[in-house]
Amino acid sequence: MKGSVGTRISFVAFFSGYVVTSFTPTSHRVLLSSTSYTRLLSHDDGVPELDIGIDGSSSTEATQIISSKVTSISDRRSMLISTSALALTSFAALSLPSASNAAETLEELSLGDAKWNNAANTATQSPSIPLSARIVPPSFATYLSRFLLHYDEGAGKWWEKQSDSFSLLASYEAKKRESKSFSSYTSSIQKGLYSYVSGENESNISSYSKVRAQYASLFTSLVDKYGSKEGAIRDIGLLFAMLPPVYQPTEQLLKLDKGVITQTGSNKGSKLDNFTPNFQEDFTLLLPNKYQIQYNDIEKSYTITPKINLFEIGISEEPGVTAISTTFGPLSSKPLLRERSLSLDIYALLGISGGLGCTLTHTLVIPLDVVKTRMQTNPGEYNGVFDGAATITREEGIGALLLGTQATIVGYLWYGISVYPSYAFFKRFIASSLLSPAFAVAHANDVALVAGALASVIASLGLTPLEACRIRAVAQPELYRDAGLIGTSQIIASENDELGWKKLYAGLPSLMIRQVIFGSIKFLAFERASEAIFSIHPEFREATVTALGVSLVAGGISGALSSVVSQPADSVLTYVAKDSGGNLGVFDGASKMIREGGVKSLFNGLGSRCVWAGCIIAGQFLLYDVFRAAFGITGEDLNQALTLTLDLNK
Repeated sequence: MKGSVGTRISFVAFFSGYVVTSFTPTSHRVLLSSTSYTRLLSHDDGVPELDIGIDGSSSTEATQIISSKVTSISDRRSMLISTSALALTSFAALSLPSASNAAETLEELSLGDAKWNNAANTATQSPSIPLSARIVPPSFATYLSRFLLHYDEGAGKWWEKQSDSFSLLASYEAKKRESKSFSSYTSSIQKGLYSYVSGENESNISSYSKVRAQYASLFTSLVDKYGSKEGAIRDIGLLFAMLPPVYQPTEQLLKLDKGVITQTGSNKGSKLDNFTPNFQEDFTLLLPNKYQIQYNDIEKSYTITPKINLFEIGISEEPGVTAISTTFGPLSSKPLLRERSLSLDIYALLGISGGLGCTLTHTLVIPLDVVKTRMQTNPGEYNGVFDGAATITREEGIGALLLGTQATIVGYLWYGISVYPSYAFFKRFIASSLLSPAFAVAHANDVALVAGALASVIASLGLTPLEACRIRAVAQPELYRDAGLIGTSQIIASENDELGWKKLYAGLPSLMIRQVIFGSIKFLAFERASEAIFSIHPEFREATVTALGVSLVAGGISGALSSVVSQPADSVLTYVAKDSGGNLGVFDGASKMIREGGVKSLFNGLGSRCVWAGCIIAGQFLLYDVFRAAFGITGEDLNQALTLTLDLNK
């Protein structure tokens, strides 16, 4: 708005009726010198440099210029800082360990003890047909899985929640996800069956009689647990008739009452004479009414009549994940997974990984940062980056290219420590505590955007004063080189008695706007780019080197895309900050830029910024994943796999 000290910004992240945060800061500036211009510096990785006065001799003049506005500025800045601090406090409180919102009902499975264990410790079946597929046939496992969804209360409740969570997706996507969930759930069931049937240390696999005895115990347990339910005995009989004759518990089957074994179930599949068109999509359906079991006196075993084609075909469920397609649904090579609840120690390790990654990345480019800062504070003095580096080295010595090192290291250590665990926390918290499962699944990208924005708000709190100190040290080393980081911050805070330490946050509003836009895109783009690459080359997951290569490439894409999205806002804010009158608003500034230079003026310098940000963010994510792997908190370590231990006496 014209006539104001800066630009009034209203940022309200409204998500499914939940207001994340709201603030109305004002963009402030202090003159660099009594004869020069005001300037808002922009850091090309999405982190802006600040518009803090750097001429010590002009601090009095700068104070006089803003004295009439200081109360409004102080109040608004205080409100912004308080709001952000509240978010940080809430993060610390809410990050305490809590029970996962994933389907606890599966742990109530009557068939045995179902537990969620670290996915990294859970073996995946080999691409070839494993031994478990011969001892526990896929058709048997998938039909038992359907049986449990219908007759077991815990499994039924879990499946109802799973289906509801996909209800807002497009029909095709919902069916695809249901199929994947059933496939993984069946994998966990089959693994549990195999562990039980094969015995301790797989001691039973060479003996038909021992395997048959285990199946006989399983048969008795199923009859005891579910036999009182209408139609369950018939379905149990059909289930065990799918086993090879040598494994069938024929003695137990022969003892069943003929009337009970032919009684049809109450499920919607059993009341029909033929398979319904959606039998392969509705995993709660069981075999239709006309299918019964029949004893074969010659083979001394049971068969299903009329004859049914129990096909078992190897397929690729998704890139890198094999499965077996059966008459009753898919059987994945991977067990059922869920995200684990993260404790404070996990968040701490994520923070350390992020802090080390960001610190190392930005430390390597300190000389380039010094040159860029000088080019922005002294436009026209250098003919490009190489000339700037040569001139600074010649006039001030090689050490001048390391100015602001303390502030850079501390600033980006804080940035990494805060932004990475904050993103992980907010992404989980919003999806599990603020939104319904269906809404969270359907709007996963929106959740990631909001989580990235909130993480960027928290990161901005610590980064703002450190960037102010860094710019002072780089722009006027004769005044601030010997003062160090703490001394520089004390000098800035003492320049205005009324503002005090709050003067270190003069650039917070503009920095936060850039960070929110850049940061919200950064994480989402990285995740989707990684998924796209792995979908094309799933084999890249197998080796650490190739997986880290994917992180590097996806990080580069993320940085470049974030630059493209945030470039117009960054250009406008920089243009507004350089306006000599100091009264130009954001919208007025954008209109003026377009009138003077066209829409393309909003994207000036985009190419170099994309290259710069792409390299920086690629390095950040690469090192972040390197340290995460070293600390044992990779993707699999943050997931839990369902494991089933059959407890027939439960």
